[in-house]
Amino acid sequence: MSDDFYHDDPTEEISKKSLRSKFLSTGVVIVGSIFFLQSTLAGNISLNSNRGIEFGQSVSQAVACSGSTDLTLTPRSSFANGSGASGAHYLNSIIVSNIPNSCYGVDFTIQAFGNSSSTPLALFNSTSTKAVVYDNNGAFSPGVGSSGMNITSGTGTFTVTFNTPVAQSSTVFKLTIQSGLNTPFKVGDRGPGGGFIYYVSDAGFNCGATFTNSGSPTGGKCKYLEVAPSDWQASEYTHPWATGTKTSGNAIQNISSLADDASEYNNALGVGLGFKNSIAIVSQNGLYNSMTNDYAAGAARAYAGGSQNDWYLPTTAELNLLCQWARGVAPSVTTVCAGGSLNSSTYGASSAGFIGIYYWSSSEIQYNMAWTQYLSGGGQTGVEKYAGSSVRPVRAF
Repeated sequence: MSDDFYHDDPTEEISKKSLRSKFLSTGVVIVGSIFFLQSTLAGNISLNSNRGIEFGQSVSQAVACSGSTDLTLTPRSSFANGSGASGAHYLNSIIVSNIPNSCYGVDFTIQAFGNSSSTPLALFNSTSTKAVVYDNNGAFSPGVGSSGMNITSGTGTFTVTFNTPVAQSSTVFKLTIQSGLNTPFKVGDRGPGGGFIYYVSDAGFNCGATFTNSGSPTGGKCKYLEVAPSDWQASEYTHPWATGTKTSGNAIQNISSLADDASEYNNALGVGLGFKNSIAIVSQNGLYNSMTNDYAAGAARAYAGGSQNDWYLPTTAELNLLCQWARGVAPSVTTVCAGGSLNSSTYGASSAGFIGIYYWSSSEIQYNMAWTQYLSGGGQTGVEKYAGSSVRPVRAF
């Protein structure tokens, strides 16, 4: 590594001719890696052509989740033309690589600082001072509060790119990267899959392919339900519940170990169960194909927003909670969705783009009927499986 690096506390005043990194630990939750970029970032090193900023070699440092493995961090820049001959260089992207499996299920938080201030600089969206990246089993996606940046994900690496970078190169003196437990999501936040968090359970619930208490990506109970954005398909078109050969006497039956899943609304018993239901439906209907094998659960399972592979068709319980969120009604697993107005801003659903029509659940009533959720009024209705209703995938984590 270049002699321009040294180890120091990030809040101390740093000589512009010295660069240091230090491994900081808060004991249990967070470790930060601090990288100081000398004043050459502003002038002596060329920052054009979107090439990496080099200080002899890329900067490497361990963080809490990586143990003895050093991560590699490489900032990049871009030039924005101004009026006349003016313009400015901006910190527009950062590559983090050599990330081990031990970092699965954590957040990486990246911030930038000036030469003499402990106040982080705005990086993007005019005021966003931190870029949060969520690691879900090696698939990286924007974390809480990180709408406005893109993530390119690879094996053990990600590149975060700011859509509208605002930190000028001349102001950036040091970068920090921290790893820690997943940042808690709030209802209405953008989730790891690019959708919306519409239900949060502090106590957690069973989930996953086997509907167990170790079904989350990090091996415990799930705490969040995320719904796909409105553009998950080209349009909110309709699907039958099952394929043609599965809509009558030989239709799917007993897809759930909980007999109560055949009931309307289903209370708390069906929260987190939709993944297991959807896997069972797909195993009987075959792989989804929009032209030759089009059906609701298959379409939901085929969705891969945010590079997540655990999207599914929600149960009646999960749809009831979704209806409450979409209509701005307080969430309750024991209360039927009623009142409010569709795409309400009360809990952050104003951009969800729901239509006041029927949406399929993965909960069936009998061999030829399954439940739907009517978002216009809030009620749930049984519908023949061959009929067309809308689909909105969800996921639990």
